[in-house]
Amino acid sequence: MKRVSLPLIAIIIGACLPSVAFAGGFETPDNGAEALARGGAWTAKADSPLAQEYNVAGLARLRGTRVELGANILFNVYDFTRSGAYPGTAGDPNTPYAGMAYPKVGNQGPPFFAPLFAASSDFGYFDRWTFGLAIFGPSSVGNRSFPAALTGTPQGGLLPSPQRYDITDSNLLIFYPTLSAAVRVTRWLDIGLALHLVYGSFDLANVAIADLGGCGHGNEFPPCDARNHLSLTGFTATGALGVMARPIEQLQLGLNVRGPVYLDASGTVDSPGSKMLNPTGNSPPLTGPASSFKTTLPWVVRFGARWRFLGRDKFEHGDIELDAIYEGWGSVQGDGIHLTVDSIGPLSGFSTVLLHHYQDTFGIRLGGAFNLRLPQGVLSFRAGGYYDSNATRYKDTRLDFDTMAKWAGTVGLGYTIRGVTINLAYAFVWEPDRNVSNGDLQPLNGINGTSTSSTDGHPYPAVNNGLYHAQTQIMSFALLIHFDELLKKKRVIRYY
Repeated sequence: MKRVSLPLIAIIIGACLPSVAFAGGFETPDNGAEALARGGAWTAKADSPLAQEYNVAGLARLRGTRVELGANILFNVYDFTRSGAYPGTAGDPNTPYAGMAYPKVGNQGPPFFAPLFAASSDFGYFDRWTFGLAIFGPSSVGNRSFPAALTGTPQGGLLPSPQRYDITDSNLLIFYPTLSAAVRVTRWLDIGLALHLVYGSFDLANVAIADLGGCGHGNEFPPCDARNHLSLTGFTATGALGVMARPIEQLQLGLNVRGPVYLDASGTVDSPGSKMLNPTGNSPPLTGPASSFKTTLPWVVRFGARWRFLGRDKFEHGDIELDAIYEGWGSVQGDGIHLTVDSIGPLSGFSTVLLHHYQDTFGIRLGGAFNLRLPQGVLSFRAGGYYDSNATRYKDTRLDFDTMAKWAGTVGLGYTIRGVTINLAYAFVWEPDRNVSNGDLQPLNGINGTSTSSTDGHPYPAVNNGLYHAQTQIMSFALLIHFDELLKKKRVIRYY
């Protein structure tokens, strides 16, 4: 019994846990309607409370008290058409789908809503210092859902879903409660520090193989499938250092470095077993605590250069910014995710390292704005685009998370009047299709702990070969209130 159950737990964790990683090619950037509309090029501008994410040094010149509320809504398409055809014997009633080409499957999850809150204040007292508080998460899709079965056999029955050994469901929540402080050091230099607390909740499911030797109808015979479920939570912290320099009035340079995140989560695992293991379906599922789950999110380095177009009266008619982003996934995920299970039901003592071959990612952001002064207020037109490199090689492409390269075009509007700003943005994110022919993701057999059949000893074929297609549309909105300006407070600021 131990050989059956514990490898099954390894299968779900090995397939699903990469979904906790949000960065570079994993993320679909960016947070904040203003930043998103500019293609994410905001490291050198960062002039709202959301600077706590992009460049914490940007807080230093935000006088008074400000509050920002916003959200991204992500509409995600992620499709997979597996290469080849269903295994089995033609004419066998147990495999009526034998020889049929694998159908296309896609993400069925609803639009994902990702809110944010950020605030900053000098408390009406400090001339050089500004303090911040924020809660935000990665701009990513946290609720992907793929079918475990499809309709379409010649007899009108169900088809086993071709991607089920990779992922079926993922419901993820990650957010960063953040405390920050920034100071204006000189006329041209600002420095900021942020403490990011990190909370993660992961609810994941996939299908495993439990081949007791009765799976001769095909290597992927549905009665040998066992659905597995994992629920974990974790809490940790990291920090960020930001620098903003203004060598001349028109030029701004920004640098922000966020440290790695060492996440140690715990929770529960459960599996009802397959029909072969549990023919009646009446046996209670095996459950137990996943006592230790350890992974690391990488260093993130942002650098930006911004040029401002100023009028004679110092009004900023527009600007353009170019940012570069580096995230060191290859170093922190080189040996994979570490998992220890103390017990599951009456069983105990299981530990493994789960490899997924992530690689470092690089991103480019380019964007800007044109500001039109109206009789009442200022209207801003924004546009931009970005590129993020892929986070995995072709052979490691999977559906557990979208790691393909991303190109995006963005547009947006903003209107400011008497201390109140409303921002809107839209982004279309396109990803070049991947046709994988050298995939190396094989299902594990929970009975023998390998990727070979207990029935005939043959290795299972790779299940991640095929055509991957993905795109995302993002709608973003934000409300920013500068209370001192709204309430017309008068104050003399002396920096020197």
